[in-house]
Amino acid sequence: MDAMRDLTPDDLGVLLSVFAVLLLAFGADFHFSRRIAQRHKLSARLFMTVNVVGELATAVALVLTWVALWSPAAWERIDNLLVFIPGTVAMLCVVILTVETVVSRTSDAWRG
Repeated sequence: MDAMRDLTPDDLGVLLSVFAVLLLAFGADFHFSRRIAQRHKLSARLFMTVNVVGELATAVALVLTWVALWSPAAWERIDNLLVFIPGTVAMLCVVILTVETVVSRTSDAWRG
């Protein structure tokens, strides 16, 4: 029994938009100053890894969604999970990075 519903072309269009915005967010928002990166090497490496994994997962999901949108024959061969899994990984990574950014900015503000 297939628990996932079939995606319509409208769904695929929405997914393309979401993945494109995520890719822009990963590319534009994540950075560490050299001073902070030297002081907190482990944190910098961890969040840099989360960023790279998120970008790669988003790129995979974006390409598969693009192919599915323009080639229904290819979509029949692409399982929904091949878009769902990297999309979910990308969403988790962006949530982790957002929480990190909020905590970092808040702690900077409290320190003065």
